[in-house]
Amino acid sequence: MGLKDLFAAHSEATAQKHCVNVAGMHCPACEKLVSTALEDRGAKNVRANHETGVVEYEGELEQALLSEAIAEAGFELA
Repeated sequence: MGLKDLFAAHSEATAQKHCVNVAGMHCPACEKLVSTALEDRGAKNVRANHETGVVEYEGELEQALLSEAIAEAGFELA
């Protein structure tokens, strides 16, 4: 394992996990819209649940960027 691989493994292991509530998701397609919007802005391992309204992701997103991504997907932070 090279230095680059070690750095990548360390970054993944120390990635911060976040959880937000998103209003308006009603189906798996809504989950996909939200997940894609966050992934496009750098979030990793996004898991959206329309039944609970909870979205979990790893990485750092500024609050404004997070809100913008959710709004562009057609939803809002709850």
